[in-house]
Amino acid sequence: MSKRAFLLVVVLSLAGCATAYQSKGMTGGFSETDLGPTSFKIAFSGNGFTSAERASDFAMLRAADKSIEDGCNYFGVMNEADGGSTSSVTIANAGYGRHGAWGSAFTTPIFKPNSMLLIRCFAVQPPGAELFDAHYIAHSIRTKYQIPDSSGHTTRTAAVTSQAGPGIVTASAQVAAPAANIAQQVLAAQRLSTGQGCGDVSANPDGTFQASCPAGTMIIECSGTSCRPVRMKAD
Repeated sequence: MSKRAFLLVVVLSLAGCATAYQSKGMTGGFSETDLGPTSFKIAFSGNGFTSAERASDFAMLRAADKSIEDGCNYFGVMNEADGGSTSSVTIANAGYGRHGAWGSAFTTPIFKPNSMLLIRCFAVQPPGAELFDAHYIAHSIRTKYQIPDSSGHTTRTAAVTSQAGPGIVTASAQVAAPAANIAQQVLAAQRLSTGQGCGDVSANPDGTFQASCPAGTMIIECSGTSCRPVRMKAD
Protein backbone atom coordinates (compact mmCIF):
# COMPACT_ATOMS: atom_id res chain seq x y z
CA MET A 1 0.00 0.00 0.00
CA SER A 2 1.37 3.44 -0.95
CA LYS A 3 1.85 6.13 1.68
CA ARG A 4 -0.95 8.21 0.16
CA ALA A 5 -3.36 5.27 0.19
CA PHE A 6 -2.38 4.46 3.77
CA LEU A 7 -3.13 8.02 4.88
CA LEU A 8 -6.52 7.87 3.17
CA VAL A 9 -7.41 4.69 5.07
CA VAL A 10 -6.40 6.31 8.35
CA VAL A 11 -8.45 9.45 7.69
CA LEU A 12 -11.54 7.49 6.65
CA SER A 13 -11.33 5.16 9.65
CA LEU A 14 -11.17 8.09 12.08
CA ALA A 15 -13.74 10.36 10.39
CA GLY A 16 -16.51 9.21 12.72
CA CYS A 17 -14.50 9.49 15.93
CA ALA A 18 -15.31 13.09 16.90
CA THR A 19 -16.49 13.50 20.49
CA ALA A 20 -20.22 12.88 20.83
CA TYR A 21 -22.67 14.90 22.94
CA GLN A 22 -22.06 13.02 26.18
CA SER A 23 -20.93 13.34 29.77
CA LYS A 24 -17.17 13.71 30.00
CA GLY A 25 -15.27 10.45 29.55
CA MET A 26 -12.06 9.16 28.00
CA THR A 27 -12.90 10.67 24.59
CA GLY A 28 -14.12 14.00 26.01
CA GLY A 29 -17.59 15.43 26.60
CA PHE A 30 -19.32 17.93 28.86
CA SER A 31 -19.06 18.62 32.57
CA GLU A 32 -20.92 21.12 34.73
CA THR A 33 -20.59 22.89 38.07
CA ASP A 34 -23.48 24.56 39.91
CA LEU A 35 -22.55 28.03 41.11
CA GLY A 36 -25.93 29.00 42.57
CA PRO A 37 -29.67 28.28 42.21
CA THR A 38 -29.74 29.75 38.70
CA SER A 39 -26.10 29.93 37.67
CA PHE A 40 -23.64 27.25 36.59
CA LYS A 41 -20.50 26.56 34.57
CA ILE A 42 -20.44 24.32 31.49
CA ALA A 43 -17.26 22.91 29.98
CA PHE A 44 -16.96 20.78 26.86
CA SER A 45 -13.75 19.04 25.83
CA GLY A 46 -13.30 17.48 22.40
CA ASN A 47 -10.80 14.94 21.15
CA GLY A 48 -8.41 15.40 18.23
CA PHE A 49 -11.12 14.69 15.66
CA THR A 50 -13.54 17.32 17.02
CA SER A 51 -13.82 20.74 15.39
CA ALA A 52 -13.81 23.93 17.47
CA GLU A 53 -17.30 24.71 16.13
CA ARG A 54 -18.63 21.35 17.32
CA ALA A 55 -17.15 21.86 20.81
CA SER A 56 -18.70 25.33 21.05
CA ASP A 57 -22.09 24.09 19.81
CA PHE A 58 -22.16 21.19 22.27
CA ALA A 59 -21.29 23.51 25.18
CA MET A 60 -24.28 25.68 24.17
CA LEU A 61 -26.50 22.60 23.84
CA ARG A 62 -25.61 21.46 27.36
CA ALA A 63 -26.26 24.99 28.66
CA ALA A 64 -29.74 24.87 27.07
CA ASP A 65 -30.49 21.35 28.34
CA LYS A 66 -29.39 22.14 31.90
CA SER A 67 -31.37 25.39 31.90
CA ILE A 68 -34.51 23.42 30.99
CA GLU A 69 -33.70 20.75 33.60
CA ASP A 70 -33.41 23.52 36.22
CA GLY A 71 -36.84 24.92 35.31
CA CYS A 72 -35.59 27.80 33.17
CA ASN A 73 -36.79 28.80 29.71
CA TYR A 74 -34.03 31.32 28.97
CA PHE A 75 -30.33 31.68 29.69
CA GLY A 76 -27.60 34.26 29.30
CA VAL A 77 -23.87 33.72 28.80
CA MET A 78 -22.04 35.77 31.43
CA ASN A 79 -18.58 34.71 30.24
CA GLU A 80 -17.13 32.32 27.70
CA ALA A 81 -13.72 31.00 26.74
CA ASP A 82 -12.75 28.84 23.79
CA GLY A 83 -9.35 27.19 23.59
CA GLY A 84 -7.71 23.83 23.43
CA SER A 85 -4.48 21.90 23.63
CA THR A 86 -2.12 20.70 20.92
CA SER A 87 -0.16 17.46 20.93
CA SER A 88 1.31 15.31 18.18
CA VAL A 89 1.03 11.75 16.99
CA THR A 90 3.49 9.74 14.92
CA ILE A 91 2.21 7.18 12.44
CA ALA A 92 4.62 4.64 11.01
CA ASN A 93 4.22 2.72 7.77
CA ALA A 94 6.31 -0.34 6.83
CA GLY A 95 6.41 -2.88 4.04
CA TYR A 96 8.44 -5.68 2.56
CA GLY A 97 9.56 -6.26 -1.03
CA ARG A 98 11.88 -8.42 -3.09
CA HIS A 99 14.85 -6.31 -2.15
CA GLY A 100 14.22 -6.00 1.56
CA ALA A 101 12.13 -4.05 4.00
CA TRP A 102 11.27 -0.38 3.94
CA GLY A 103 9.57 1.99 6.30
CA SER A 104 8.50 5.58 6.83
CA ALA A 105 6.92 7.67 9.53
CA PHE A 106 5.29 11.06 9.81
CA THR A 107 4.25 13.22 12.72
CA THR A 108 1.09 15.31 12.65
CA PRO A 109 -0.23 17.84 15.20
CA ILE A 110 -3.49 17.05 17.01
CA PHE A 111 -5.62 19.92 18.34
CA LYS A 112 -8.18 19.14 21.06
CA PRO A 113 -10.69 22.01 21.39
CA ASN A 114 -12.55 22.99 24.52
CA SER A 115 -15.25 25.52 25.33
CA MET A 116 -16.29 26.96 28.71
CA LEU A 117 -19.45 28.96 29.49
CA LEU A 118 -20.66 30.73 32.64
CA ILE A 119 -24.46 30.64 32.52
CA ARG A 120 -27.31 32.29 34.36
CA CYS A 121 -30.80 31.05 33.58
CA PHE A 122 -34.28 32.56 33.99
CA ALA A 123 -37.80 31.12 34.08
CA VAL A 124 -39.17 34.24 32.34
CA GLN A 125 -37.24 36.69 30.21
CA PRO A 126 -36.77 39.95 32.15
CA PRO A 127 -38.02 43.07 30.32
CA GLY A 128 -35.32 44.49 28.07
CA ALA A 129 -32.99 41.51 28.48
CA GLU A 130 -31.54 39.75 25.44
CA LEU A 131 -31.35 36.08 26.37
CA PHE A 132 -31.21 32.76 24.53
CA ASP A 133 -34.41 30.73 24.28
CA ALA A 134 -33.29 27.41 25.81
CA HIS A 135 -35.92 25.34 23.99
CA TYR A 136 -35.06 26.87 20.62
CA ILE A 137 -31.29 26.46 21.10
CA ALA A 138 -31.69 22.80 22.13
CA HIS A 139 -33.88 22.08 19.10
CA SER A 140 -31.63 23.98 16.67
CA ILE A 141 -28.36 22.28 17.68
CA ARG A 142 -29.96 18.82 17.84
CA THR A 143 -31.28 19.40 14.31
CA LYS A 144 -27.84 20.48 13.08
CA TYR A 145 -26.10 17.34 14.38
CA GLN A 146 -29.11 14.97 14.20
CA ILE A 147 -28.93 14.23 17.93
CA PRO A 148 -31.88 12.33 19.46
CA ASP A 149 -33.92 14.15 22.07
CA SER A 150 -34.80 12.69 25.47
CA SER A 151 -37.52 10.53 23.87
CA GLY A 152 -35.04 9.03 21.39
CA HIS A 153 -36.40 10.87 18.35
CA THR A 154 -33.89 12.38 15.94
CA THR A 155 -34.70 15.83 14.57
CA ARG A 156 -33.75 16.25 10.93
CA THR A 157 -33.90 18.99 8.33
CA ALA A 158 -35.77 18.86 5.08
CA ALA A 159 -35.36 20.92 1.94
CA VAL A 160 -38.09 23.45 1.26
CA THR A 161 -37.79 25.10 -2.13
CA SER A 162 -39.03 28.41 -3.39
CA GLN A 163 -38.77 30.08 -6.77
CA ALA A 164 -36.62 33.19 -6.74
CA GLY A 165 -36.89 33.60 -10.49
CA PRO A 166 -36.99 31.58 -13.72
CA GLY A 167 -35.09 28.38 -13.15
CA ILE A 168 -33.70 29.49 -9.78
CA VAL A 169 -34.49 27.43 -6.70
CA THR A 170 -33.37 28.72 -3.33
CA ALA A 171 -33.68 28.21 0.40
CA SER A 172 -33.39 25.29 2.73
CA ALA A 173 -35.57 25.43 5.83
CA GLN A 174 -35.74 23.42 9.03
CA VAL A 175 -38.84 21.41 9.83
CA ALA A 176 -40.21 20.08 13.10
CA ALA A 177 -39.77 23.41 14.86
CA PRO A 178 -40.86 23.63 18.51
CA ALA A 179 -44.64 23.48 18.92
CA ALA A 180 -44.64 26.94 20.47
CA ASN A 181 -41.88 29.49 20.67
CA ILE A 182 -41.69 30.24 24.37
CA ALA A 183 -40.35 33.75 23.80
CA GLN A 184 -43.27 34.67 21.54
CA GLN A 185 -45.73 33.20 24.05
CA VAL A 186 -44.29 35.31 26.88
CA LEU A 187 -44.49 38.43 24.71
CA ALA A 188 -48.14 37.68 23.86
CA ALA A 189 -48.97 37.24 27.56
CA GLN A 190 -47.19 40.49 28.37
CA ARG A 191 -49.11 42.39 25.66
CA LEU A 192 -52.38 41.13 27.16
CA SER A 193 -51.28 42.11 30.65
CA THR A 194 -50.23 45.59 29.56
CA GLY A 195 -53.51 46.04 27.70
CA GLN A 196 -55.39 45.22 30.91
CA GLY A 197 -53.39 47.78 32.89
CA CYS A 198 -51.41 45.08 34.72
CA GLY A 199 -47.71 44.58 35.37
CA ASP A 200 -45.01 42.14 34.24
CA VAL A 201 -45.99 38.53 33.71
CA SER A 202 -44.36 35.52 35.35
CA ALA A 203 -44.69 31.81 34.58
CA ASN A 204 -46.65 29.35 36.74
CA PRO A 205 -45.74 25.65 37.09
CA ASP A 206 -48.95 24.63 35.27
CA GLY A 207 -47.93 26.50 32.09
CA THR A 208 -50.10 29.57 32.70
CA PHE A 209 -48.85 33.08 33.43
CA GLN A 210 -49.78 35.57 36.09
CA ALA A 211 -49.58 39.34 36.37
CA SER A 212 -50.23 41.73 39.22
CA CYS A 213 -53.21 44.04 38.53
CA PRO A 214 -54.98 46.76 40.56
CA ALA A 215 -57.84 44.34 41.28
CA GLY A 216 -55.62 41.37 42.15
CA THR A 217 -53.58 38.77 40.28
CA MET A 218 -54.68 37.93 36.74
CA ILE A 219 -54.12 34.38 35.49
CA ILE A 220 -53.38 34.17 31.76
CA GLU A 221 -53.71 31.05 29.63
CA CYS A 222 -51.94 30.81 26.24
CA SER A 223 -52.31 28.47 23.29
CA GLY A 224 -49.39 29.08 20.96
CA THR A 225 -49.19 32.87 20.82
CA SER A 226 -52.91 33.44 21.51
CA CYS A 227 -53.51 34.39 25.15
CA ARG A 228 -56.61 35.15 27.23
CA PRO A 229 -57.33 36.01 30.89
CA VAL A 230 -58.99 33.10 32.65
CA ARG A 231 -59.54 34.42 36.14
CA MET A 232 -58.59 37.06 38.68
CA LYS A 233 -57.32 36.18 42.16
CA ALA A 234 -57.66 38.62 45.02
CA ASP A 235 -54.31 39.50 46.61
